Amino acid sequence: MSIGRIIYYHRKKQSKTQEQLCKGICSTTHLSKIENSSKEGNLETLELLCKRLGVSIEEETAKTLYLKRQLAQFFEAIERLHRDHAERLYQELERHRDYIQCTEMVYLYELYMLRYLLFTHNPTEYEQASLGLKKNMSKFSSFEKYLWEFFQGIYYGQKQQYSKAIAIFDKIEDKADLYSDKVTDYHYYKAANHGLLKHFTLSLHYSHKALRIFQNTGNILRILHVKIGLSANLIYINDLERAEDLLHTALNDAEMLKDNESKITALHNFGLLNRKKGRLQESLDYFSQSLKLKKKHTMSYYGTLVEMVQVLLDLEESEVAITLLQENLRDFKDQESVKYIELMVLYLDAIKDDKRLSDYLIDRGLPIMKQYDLYKSASFSERLAVYFKEKGDLVSSNQYLQLSNELLKKLIFNHNEPI
Repeated sequence: MSIGRIIYYHRKKQSKTQEQLCKGICSTTHLSKIENSSKEGNLETLELLCKRLGVSIEEETAKTLYLKRQLAQFFEAIERLHRDHAERLYQELERHRDYIQCTEMVYLYELYMLRYLLFTHNPTEYEQASLGLKKNMSKFSSFEKYLWEFFQGIYYGQKQQYSKAIAIFDKIEDKADLYSDKVTDYHYYKAANHGLLKHFTLSLHYSHKALRIFQNTGNILRILHVKIGLSANLIYINDLERAEDLLHTALNDAEMLKDNESKITALHNFGLLNRKKGRLQESLDYFSQSLKLKKKHTMSYYGTLVEMVQVLLDLEESEVAITLLQENLRDFKDQESVKYIELMVLYLDAIKDDKRLSDYLIDRGLPIMKQYDLYKSASFSERLAVYFKEKGDLVSSNQYLQLSNELLKKLIFNHNEPI
């Protein structure tokens, strides 16, 4: 603990000048060096300064250790998804912000506050806080630099820039193993981002690593979330029986733990599973249940809506699908969003307007989707290849078929840079 910075904190809090504090104890120059931690004062001098301020070194040491424990518990509460506990600790730590900023915990504190902004889904505040903190990166410890990079990866994942998130996670993988006792959810986030990029083998690999860590630390909610993520990967690679077993367990656990978010995701994944098994009506029922529980106008809501509309089209319930799409497209705010594009493509497909669909894919769909989803981009390119072949334009058809193949290669070999 730097007692000099604590002396500075109490002096400023009591509105004392350096001259008032150090008179008869030491020179103002000496006090200035103590407060700036550029010089260690002898114990007698420090005790006299503290006595004049009405504090003691022992009490300040105890307070610093207490806040350090609270800070560690705050981060652990976030990792364990204990929202109420994290909120209480956040409020307490905020009350001591000025004090903490005069200790060696200052950057760890600011970094954990960044993590809290990601935890509470406040990207704008996160961006603003990051800009201020970035100026002090040269003063970070090795662990603090790792936290900074890791949180940036989580941030880009939340912004749906999954390739950028993976690039950051790849860069810090060695440090993730080094600090695995302090930060337990690295593999969870890496698995999730690989899954969203349709890198199912990699997602399964990191999911199993995450599961082992969460089992060792008894992180029950995270274990549940990993199982739900594993079920999605197993569905996509056609290991449907294992996926179904996991989902039944996950849904029961979610209801027992009263974890509504996990229940909603499990219902969505049951929709995916039943569609893959050809049980379309069951699939529609599960997607409907999931959608009713989701908050409208969120990416998660639109994700389930996309799947639900595809099932409706498979069931040849085109009118219901078109009405649903029209309602949601009308209310959609961001027309550059991946989900907006997916919904618009489904709408143009449902009304069978092939010309508008091909124009939309060329002008908007492909250029935007190539930045975020290689799998969907390859699908769009293949559709354009078929469209132009039917029109007799073999040059354009071959061009889009070649693009589709290039995108699929990048997907298979995990090359994330845009075309």
